[in-house]
Amino acid sequence: MKLLKHSRDKIGDFQERVFLHIPAGLIIGIPVLGWAFAYIFKAYEENEDAHTRDQAWKDYFGALVGAVIMTLLCTGALIWLISGLIS
Repeated sequence: MKLLKHSRDKIGDFQERVFLHIPAGLIIGIPVLGWAFAYIFKAYEENEDAHTRDQAWKDYFGALVGAVIMTLLCTGALIWLISGLIS
């Protein structure tokens, strides 16, 4: 059973590629460090897609999922820290 499906997926590897690139997105979601890694990741994916034509949008989607997860975790940690300092 596939958890993630997409209508644009011509190869059938959308779920695997998304899960494979979530760790890269976790790094991208870290404040300050993430911007540099995002540019490196984007350049790498564009170069790879130019040679293999492997639908790089799947990799971007996985990285975006990881970045959202890390952003939510960092925001929650910041709110927890500030609320601990206030009270």
